[in-house]
Amino acid sequence: MKDTQQIMKRRDIFRDIFSLAVRILGLVFLCLGLKDVPAVLDVPTILNGDKVEILSTLLPVVFNLAVGWWLIGGGLLIRRAYPEVYEHSNAQVERREPASRPFQPQESADMDTAERRLASLVGKPRDNSPTA
Repeated sequence: MKDTQQIMKRRDIFRDIFSLAVRILGLVFLCLGLKDVPAVLDVPTILNGDKVEILSTLLPVVFNLAVGWWLIGGGLLIRRAYPEVYEHSNAQVERREPASRPFQPQESADMDTAERRLASLVGKPRDNSPTA
């Protein structure tokens, strides 16, 4: 049993390290994209350049920013690398949902119990028949 816990702890540590590495790589891509933004905002290139030149300047910036943003989010890549961790957590959430739903009947049972106790304290019997 102890070996299984150690394996799970190691797996969690490796998953956290991988997650951190993915996010750091995302920051690197964002920095690369932001570094090239001044080249895109060069006014003479925009005014005098043809469409191919503008596109060749803009495309690497957009690509680096998009990949950086996707890596910082990291969810898809980390779920792909460690699928059983997310399946296990989703199964726990599904198990918890049915347990949280039956509060309505319990609440009415609690009200009935409270009314009975109150009636015994006041000294009047509880009347279940409707008064018209």
